Amino acid sequence: MATSDRLPDLNLLRLFVALVEERHVTRAGERLFLSQPAASGGLKRLREQFQDPLLVREGHDLRVTARAQALYDTIAPRLEDLAAAVAAGSPFDPASDSRTFRLGCTDAVAYAILPPLLARLREAAPNCRLAVRIGDFRSLPGLLLHGEIGTALGYLGEELPANARIRVLRHAQWVLLRDPATPPVATLDDYCARLHAMVTPRGELEGFVDALLHQQGRSRRVVLGVSSFGLLSVALPGSDLVTTLPDFVGERLRLRAGLTIEPPPIAPPPLPNALAWSDAQDRDPAERWFRQQVTDAFTGVFGRS
Repeated sequence: MATSDRLPDLNLLRLFVALVEERHVTRAGERLFLSQPAASGGLKRLREQFQDPLLVREGHDLRVTARAQALYDTIAPRLEDLAAAVAAGSPFDPASDSRTFRLGCTDAVAYAILPPLLARLREAAPNCRLAVRIGDFRSLPGLLLHGEIGTALGYLGEELPANARIRVLRHAQWVLLRDPATPPVATLDDYCARLHAMVTPRGELEGFVDALLHQQGRSRRVVLGVSSFGLLSVALPGSDLVTTLPDFVGERLRLRAGLTIEPPPIAPPPLPNALAWSDAQDRDPAERWFRQQVTDAFTGVFGRS
């Protein structure tokens, strides 16, 4: 098959970079939300385009050829600048255009904003698709750095990529949720005596609240750790458990599960929830439109602060 003199499209170049970095077709595909057959097909087209095997099977992984390494050294540092230049000149009409938006967010954010965000997208951009990756301050910066997501939202910590743009949307206060049939939590003694549930993606049963309690020589008894906020909507109703969590997700849980919300006797400092994106996405009309939809969906849950 004759090869073209033109470069592959940006999606193929992103796949090439992922393949070189992962040395594995399936893992590279997962980074870009591609199936294994789609990633394999992309590698085949890259080989035809560059007239080189590029990656050669070696055990369970792939070995990068000298030609592939030279291409990677040239392409990888310039890929985002190239994407930005192309995107800046590409108009976007949400009513008719087709686009896949990739959002990375914390579980709390996903639980709070997915219904209003999906409603916005279905109404304004019916041909567009949304892919959501759940992460935390440890994983979201890396997803943004590698282009696996276009936008990140949540508590992002301080390890964002150097080329990231960031805008804080809300400093979330902390609230306490309980079943309305249980008594209020009026004092710190009450708080420490109650049984607690918490969201813990990695399985730890201590968090921000516990660190603050330890500073005061106090502790609480966490008897349930779950991996997502959605599970609290089935764990708390009808139980004597309480949970302490950011206000925007607490408000959503209150509405969905019929729980009572109140200020906790102790709470960590407000938690900054920020929107972040890369320089390469900054001027993309479609991504700018999407960021506004995410912002409006998030601030519509509980407002800005």
